Amino acid sequence: MAKKLFLLTVVLFVFSCGSDEADLPDGILNQGQMVDLMIDIRIAEGMIGTVSMSLDSADAVFKAMERRIFDKHGIDSLSYVNSYNYYLMHPKLYLDVTDIVIDSLKARNTQQYRNNY
Repeated sequence: MAKKLFLLTVVLFVFSCGSDEADLPDGILNQGQMVDLMIDIRIAEGMIGTVSMSLDSADAVFKAMERRIFDKHGIDSLSYVNSYNYYLMHPKLYLDVTDIVIDSLKARNTQQYRNNY
């Protein structure tokens, strides 16, 4: 069920936002790329939040995880910041991205829960 919900969300997202991506400035991640990136970042934040360590240590670990995430997605921190700021300046696009990220994380969490029990 969670996979179907996730796939339905992605399909609806692709069809509803296809025309907006043609209008993106150079160097800005498209919504699909931004969603994938934000999912990985939110997962990393969640992992850091579950470990007891000092704030300085947590920050250092997160920065290392963030660098790996950027490498995985083939971007640098400037591309991320520019893209994130672009989406913040376009609230509808930002809400579309965050809604999909939240739905995807919920679906993953539900699937993990089912796999564990």
